[in-house]
Amino acid sequence: MGQCAVCHHEKLPHQSVCPNCQNQILYSKTPSPQSPKQRDAAQSSSSNNNKRPPSLKKVIPIAIVSFIIILLIILFLLLRNFNSPEAQAKILINAVNNEDNAKVSNLLSSKENKVGRQEASTYIKFVKQEVGMKLFEKEVYDTVDGLNHETAVASYIKTREGQDVLRISKNGRRYLIFDNLSFLAPTKQAIVKPKEKATFEFDSDGAQKKVVAEAGQSVSLGQFIPGSYAIDTVKTTDRGTYEGQLKFDFVNSKNETIPVTEDFKEAQVKLSLKNVSDLKEIKVVINDEKIAQNKNDTYGPFPVNQDIKVYAEGEAYDHTFKTNTEVIKKDDVQSENKITVSFDKDEIEKYRQSKEKDTLNKIKDFFKKYTVSLNEAYESHDFDLISKYLKENTTNYEAMRSNVKGQNQYKFKNPVVIDVSRNADYYAVTVEKEDAQGRTIQSHYLLDGDENANHLKIVNYQNY
Repeated sequence: MGQCAVCHHEKLPHQSVCPNCQNQILYSKTPSPQSPKQRDAAQSSSSNNNKRPPSLKKVIPIAIVSFIIILLIILFLLLRNFNSPEAQAKILINAVNNEDNAKVSNLLSSKENKVGRQEASTYIKFVKQEVGMKLFEKEVYDTVDGLNHETAVASYIKTREGQDVLRISKNGRRYLIFDNLSFLAPTKQAIVKPKEKATFEFDSDGAQKKVVAEAGQSVSLGQFIPGSYAIDTVKTTDRGTYEGQLKFDFVNSKNETIPVTEDFKEAQVKLSLKNVSDLKEIKVVINDEKIAQNKNDTYGPFPVNQDIKVYAEGEAYDHTFKTNTEVIKKDDVQSENKITVSFDKDEIEKYRQSKEKDTLNKIKDFFKKYTVSLNEAYESHDFDLISKYLKENTTNYEAMRSNVKGQNQYKFKNPVVIDVSRNADYYAVTVEKEDAQGRTIQSHYLLDGDENANHLKIVNYQNY
């Protein structure tokens, strides 16, 4: 058993290294004396060796926990930067400000209403124009802050005119920490009401859409988010196809629907008609379509991508007259086209004279036959001989029946038609005839018959 020369550890069972200070032991019969400096150094070494570093088993758990805490803090900061209500609001604001159509489209879309990129672009322009970017940013942040501190679950951003432009609402939680926000743009139906039956075809964010509407019928083009729209459209009617736009604007719209204005390339016809004084029931015929004459003589619309052929028809003396035909080639078609067409005055007059002559002859023949039958009826007291010349269910019909069947006998000859005129559905006819004593009797007859003097019947008469 020896003593360590450095630390003076005495329990040295013949070991070559001191178990206390790890100093190599040199055995001798007599231990060498130590200087004071050596003793101090030995004591210092012994003291330092007594202060051992902490065990790894204790250090490792502390390090792991610290690392996890740091990671959680970093993860929280990252999540907050992208998922807090303020961060969600910032994403929307930046998307609108940078005109990121794809991002705005994604943010505003829902299961019920998909917002396309074209519609998102229109929405962005509307927000910037009707709200203003600075005000929009402030309103969004204020609304989000209000939702964070209030019990309300939704609120609206409005335009300067008070129109709802964005609905912000709470929609569950994100990562069990942050409120999840939903951004929805309110929608309204765009309503078109064409004057004639029409089919509208247009592109709706990459999908072709077709809308069919009857004349005067209100039809929806679909649901749209706020914006000022001008949709390129092809309209088809019985008259042809038109290219143009369907326009509607959310500005100042306080109803749930928005009226659509049609803006198409089309032609109007301003027609001047000549020699129409004797005509009635005038029809204007444009591209084989008959149109009733109107007061301002303006007709349309018609397509600008085809010829325009125009003439007119009119009725006179139970006959249809036509004007000359004018044609505007499609390359010369304008938005307003002035055309003059004329009825043939000489043709109308010639027909009138022929018609009057024919009518007069028929009436003369009628009274000639009637006079013969009337004499025979009086002679034989047979009313049936003249009944076919009289209109039934009239006072005159019954009076003539009584006269013929009575005892009086009359005889007339040489009937001469002096005057004929037509009023409404009747002819006014003045006839002179001689009685049995050779006296001239003038009678005024009212005849029923068509414009061609067919199916003539005596309604009434009076002798002068």
